[in-house]
Amino acid sequence: MTESNLPAAQPDISRAATDTEKLVVLTSLLAAYPCRTPSDFRLVRPAYMQALEDVSQWGLFEAERRINQNSLNHAFMPSPAELRGEIDRVMEPFRERARRAAEERRLYQWPEEPRALPAPAGDPEAVAKWRVRRAAQKAEAAVKSAGAPVDQALFADKDQRSQRTPAEAIADFVSRQDRR
Repeated sequence: MTESNLPAAQPDISRAATDTEKLVVLTSLLAAYPCRTPSDFRLVRPAYMQALEDVSQWGLFEAERRINQNSLNHAFMPSPAELRGEIDRVMEPFRERARRAAEERRLYQWPEEPRALPAPAGDPEAVAKWRVRRAAQKAEAAVKSAGAPVDQALFADKDQRSQRTPAEAIADFVSRQDRR
């Protein structure tokens, strides 16, 4: 296989960029674009490094690629804030996906059932109380698992409906369709 035919490795979007990778990107941007800031990079390097704190490697390189494709609409070296803004714009879909996944986990997570207390040791009266409470918990759990709760206001005629013949059910359905 030639290099062009090799499957592309999936980038690790969450891997933090190292200081070396940050400097490589800054150096390539400085070489490509005229700078509006002092010509001595040592004076502005702390500002760029502060702006690039906690960025991912993929976000950094993708932002560089987009800047080279004129995403900032100017031909100057981006300021620290512009560079960080472009990285944040690149990473926003991934942050949004993580927020949605966390919200779905929160919404669809089963509530935790109260756990049974361990049996106390030594005191026979406490053990007897514990057994009564544990039996009540088991009975409550059995009732819950026996069936889903039914809203009596919505299904007041449930017993009557279950006694209908198929012909009556069809006639009832058709009559409801005619009312629409």
